[in-house]
Amino acid sequence: MNRPRLAASPSRFRQIVESIRSDIVAGALPEHAALPSERVMAEQFGVSRMTARRALEAIEAQGLAYSEDRRGRFVSPKRVRYDISKRVSFAADAHASGTDLEITVLRKRSARADDALSADLSVPIREKLHEYTRLFSINGHPILIETEFVVASRCPDLLDHDLRQSTTRVLEQHYGIAARTGDVVIRMCPIQPDEAAILGLPPYQAGIELAQTIRDDAGKAFCVGRQIWRGELAEFSARAIVNR
Repeated sequence: MNRPRLAASPSRFRQIVESIRSDIVAGALPEHAALPSERVMAEQFGVSRMTARRALEAIEAQGLAYSEDRRGRFVSPKRVRYDISKRVSFAADAHASGTDLEITVLRKRSARADDALSADLSVPIREKLHEYTRLFSINGHPILIETEFVVASRCPDLLDHDLRQSTTRVLEQHYGIAARTGDVVIRMCPIQPDEAAILGLPPYQAGIELAQTIRDDAGKAFCVGRQIWRGELAEFSARAIVNR
């Protein structure tokens, strides 16, 4: 009769986590490689499946792995670095750095400003806006979903342009609207089921929301955007200015 395995000690648990982490960092487990299942890990390390599950969850919490619903856990790609103090457009930043970025337009349509958009964009309620939602992927791996609202009167035929590129570049080249500053808010959020399905994640997994209002040379807001990032892939940076 098989005896039940005892719970691993804290030191044993840390050894298991460090073993998996070392394999990932060293490249023995490459990007998108499947991690061992809980059963395989339990047998390999001689621990309970509960301990194996906790170890895999710890690796995921460190951003080294991601889950795909019903398929298991996989090694995360390297984090995507985005310096929000240099650019207000992730697409422009990625293209400038030579990143192999693919943009898929999921939806584009006309919309009307509600109370919140009216306040953010300083336009009347029911003002006509352009709305579009896009999926950003790197090397075929989805990393974020973005929805933006742009004041339609400033760029009437924006939706007729190819939106599989930096829209800040389109706005500057075709309408003379330059993005100069952005008010940015970054926070944790649960990824909603429809967005999780697009990103290949289980519903309500923790993600990162980046919301921003983009302003022109005169400080007038012309675009409001919301990005939902896979949490294990995002790395934001900014330069702090200390006023004395």
